[in-house]
Amino acid sequence: MIAFDKTKAIANHGDMTRFSKLFRKLEEGKKATICFLGGSITQGSLSSLPTTCYAYKTYEWFKETFKEADITYVNAGVGGTTSAFGAARCDRDVLAHDPDLVLVEFSVNDECNEYFYESYEGLIRKLLYSDARPAVASLFNFFYQDGKTAERIHSKVARYYGIPAASMHGAIYEDILSGKIEDVQTLSPDGLHPNDTGHDLLSRVLANLFGSLYEEYKGKRDEILAGGDDEKELAPLTVNSFESAKRIDNRVFEPELKGFVTDTSVQKDVTDCFKNGWLGSKQNDKIVFEFDGENECSGIAVQYDKTMKRPAPVVSAIVDGNEAKRTIIDAAFDETWGDLLDIKQLFLHGEKGPHKLEIEVIDDKNGKAVPFNLVSVIITK
Repeated sequence: MIAFDKTKAIANHGDMTRFSKLFRKLEEGKKATICFLGGSITQGSLSSLPTTCYAYKTYEWFKETFKEADITYVNAGVGGTTSAFGAARCDRDVLAHDPDLVLVEFSVNDECNEYFYESYEGLIRKLLYSDARPAVASLFNFFYQDGKTAERIHSKVARYYGIPAASMHGAIYEDILSGKIEDVQTLSPDGLHPNDTGHDLLSRVLANLFGSLYEEYKGKRDEILAGGDDEKELAPLTVNSFESAKRIDNRVFEPELKGFVTDTSVQKDVTDCFKNGWLGSKQNDKIVFEFDGENECSGIAVQYDKTMKRPAPVVSAIVDGNEAKRTIIDAAFDETWGDLLDIKQLFLHGEKGPHKLEIEVIDDKNGKAVPFNLVSVIITK
């Protein structure tokens, strides 16, 4: 069993208020729901079974620690996705389950820049200030080969909002650099996605965080609970567009179809993520969205299937008829591990109001291209 630095593995201890409510509920044997929201690592990539991924093993820790509680497990991990998409989909994929705890993991999919600083904050705020008012925690993963991670910006958000956070970088990176961990492939065949040993380590790092919080709760139970739950909503650190992020797909919106067709195939689960959109197959096929009324917005992003299949189509996206700012989107994906659910931000922090979006197939590779799969449009206010 690989050891880790238990102190450095806790990036932020956070505020105890919501976790105290969670622990009290679990101690009393009540029903509780734990959700895991993240990318491919959360989904369980490279774990041999769904039950050997870190999320399920962390759920098992809660079950073992609180034997009388009735705990529901929800894994909302979707591979290759970022906190920007997390903010747009958390209403349906997480908050619809009325969670008591949400663990957020996007530090290897987000880049360490202002865009994802804002999207990560928007996601955290959306969870914290939802009607469910869950306890929220963060997990910061990293690329084992070079230490790359968005932990720096994510941890700023965690500290500001009092979010408990576990850091895999803090837990083991020094041991990787020193050679104490001689071969990262014992944890991850590709330097990123954990195998069963790696997932087990992740779950122990999280158990270290949650166990530390629970020990503090038990030591100060009466004092903490006497403090009440009068929480004030904090002012945002960023422009905070993503707290309002809304995902537009064929379940909630009917655009004007001029050649595009509605994808009516049935989505099996949250990981079956290329469904519920629209398909454009031929040259000049077009789809038009009029965002007005409750859908007035100040930002628009296109979410689509960036595909390995060949030949792949090319489309153009025009907002408010502005041909000079036409965006070209090539659906060809050059990786070999699978298709990517990609997001192209057309504009952000624009003027809030009604906007028109037109997407048109401009290159169908002489009729041989696979359909352009517009999975959804994400609007921000």
